[in-house]
Amino acid sequence: MHSQRCDGGRAFDPGLHSLFAEFHRRAIANGERVTLRAWLDRAEAWRILDALREAGGNRSAAARSLGIGRRTLYTKMEKLGIHPSWEAVGAESPDLRIACPGS
Repeated sequence: MHSQRCDGGRAFDPGLHSLFAEFHRRAIANGERVTLRAWLDRAEAWRILDALREAGGNRSAAARSLGIGRRTLYTKMEKLGIHPSWEAVGAESPDLRIACPGS
């Protein structure tokens, strides 16, 4: 399989094809609607959670690593249902939680 060009020069990683295909299969199997918005929200939530983990939960540091402002990060976290467990009632350990769609 050869790399395809997207965004004017960077090659699309062919290894991602199987990852995206698996995501799509699982979503369909779970009866989820796989809209572009759903894909983008999941990708954005994953990247935000990854940055927060790398920053040890420090939202200011995570925002810097993502190249966005702290308020923008807070807004995106709220929109995507990402909540630090220390904000959750009864949370026992500092961790990050994401709300499941439909819950």
